[in-house]
Amino acid sequence: MEKKNFKNHFIDEDEDIISSVYDKIELCKRIEGTVYTDIFLFPQIWSKLIEIEAELGVLIEAKGLSLESEKKMVAFKSYYSDERVEFPFKLIVVKTNSKFDSLEHRHYLGGILSTGIKREKLGDLIVEGKNCYAIIFDGLFEFLKLNLLSIGRSKVTVEEVGDRDIPQYRFEEKEYLMNSYRLDVIVSALISGSRNEALKMINSSQIMVNYRLKTNKSLTVKKGDVISIRRYGKHIFEGSEGETKKGKIKGKFKKYI
Repeated sequence: MEKKNFKNHFIDEDEDIISSVYDKIELCKRIEGTVYTDIFLFPQIWSKLIEIEAELGVLIEAKGLSLESEKKMVAFKSYYSDERVEFPFKLIVVKTNSKFDSLEHRHYLGGILSTGIKREKLGDLIVEGKNCYAIIFDGLFEFLKLNLLSIGRSKVTVEEVGDRDIPQYRFEEKEYLMNSYRLDVIVSALISGSRNEALKMINSSQIMVNYRLKTNKSLTVKKGDVISIRRYGKHIFEGSEGETKKGKIKGKFKKYI
């Protein structure tokens, strides 16, 4: 597949990322081996790669923290290669024994990124109790272990874990009454704030839909869309549960916890 045609499958994505992915596919063909992406890709990219696998002329495998993970590393394997796919990442757990602080997803993420590690080198995170499970590039594990010693006032340790140690994602399900499916209306509901507050957040680039920044207040949110709100977490729109007698929409959402 020519590069121009390849890019046409990813019109809304970052051009540099898509070009890098294409180059890795071409490298895979040239060396007749296995090549891996050097960042974790969002689902709209890795799922499309799997969808067009036959057209690309290579075998494609995507893997993340768990089967349900959104961010995944992708392996491109030549049809002529017998080598086993060995993803260059490590599954880790960040542990704290603090009796006073209750660390959340945002605290762990901020702590890891404060070491200088770039977000794209880190996959999904799952927080369970006083542990945060994550996936990170192989070469960054020792660096993180040496440099992430505390998060806020809490001392932490970083250890490698196996597949079986990774917990399932947990969600909090909620229902909100809304006047429409517009982005500003939905953000207002999710933050339990006014439309003006929602508009300020949208206009100041604090809202992402399906991992892309959105500044169009009238954007229609559809079932399955992922809405990320700075300081308010990530939510999946599960659709409508009908309407009230007064015509309000019963919107159902799942929030990552």
